[in-house]
Amino acid sequence: MDAKTFFRELRQRNVYKVAITYAVLTWLLIEATSVLLFGHEERSSLVTALVILVAVGFVVALYISWAFEATPEGMKRTRNVPADAVLPTWSRRKFTIFIVAVAIFAASLHVFDVVRSRSKPVPSPPTTVQ
Repeated sequence: MDAKTFFRELRQRNVYKVAITYAVLTWLLIEATSVLLFGHEERSSLVTALVILVAVGFVVALYISWAFEATPEGMKRTRNVPADAVLPTWSRRKFTIFIVAVAIFAASLHVFDVVRSRSKPVPSPPTTVQ
């Protein structure tokens, strides 16, 4: 299999869409976790464990998107699906709306983090009693 055929297969099997969607959603999940656990001691170990879990899940998701097709009858091996079969797909508009909604949610988490960090009280200098 040459590179041109390989990349055509990736596009035909929607591996690109799965990779992009997975990357955006996991980035959002990791950011949300780090924002919501701000200030906790176990934050760094939990985020590290989440990143490792997400990395393993990414490989699994890419394999599933390569090896299986979603048909109206359920998941089937790609080699068992006829080449002329009509498979359900997302329209470009639905996919764009999904990505924009996730981006808006991510931006709102960022704004929440900025507002929360600004609203922390500034410690006053200690006063001496005489």
